[in-house]
Amino acid sequence: MNRTTLIIAIGIIIAACTGIYFWTEWQKQEFDASLPKPPTDEQQQSADDTAGGHWHGDEWHAEPHPAPAAAEPLVEVAPRVVPRLPTLEEVHEELRAIVARPLPPNADELDREKRALTEEILDAHEKAHTLSEDEFIEGAKDRLERQLDWNKRFSKRSRERLAAIRQAAEAKRARASSNRGDN
Repeated sequence: MNRTTLIIAIGIIIAACTGIYFWTEWQKQEFDASLPKPPTDEQQQSADDTAGGHWHGDEWHAEPHPAPAAAEPLVEVAPRVVPRLPTLEEVHEELRAIVARPLPPNADELDREKRALTEEILDAHEKAHTLSEDEFIEGAKDRLERQLDWNKRFSKRSRERLAAIRQAAEAKRARASSNRGDN
């Protein structure tokens, strides 16, 4: 395209945009003129005084609103029977008993063993490049067996501790229910 054609095309686009703008303004003015005129404040006040009506937005209502219906009386419902839940103090006492239970005598020993085993595993992985494959596998088997043995002892201790906590809680509940029965 040469320069003259480009200038003519730009001129046509500008003329078209200007024409569309003025045409939409003209259409908007015609639409606004076709709308009904709202009453002035004086006309509305005189209409309110004489007819007793009122406006809702841009709509006039001559009739007053109907009186609100009488509210229905509230119906009493019998309370439902709710099972007795333990009081907050009872729950706190149970939680304190669980948390305050002393660790078994071998807890420190188990903790030391676990830490030593973890250190040994980390050390073996750091030195893995210096060991032969057979040495690394044999060491890993040994560490794995010791870790499984530790897990069994820890699980047994945890099961024993959990059983003791359950027994203590059941005994406490039995005492509490027997005390309530006495009252």
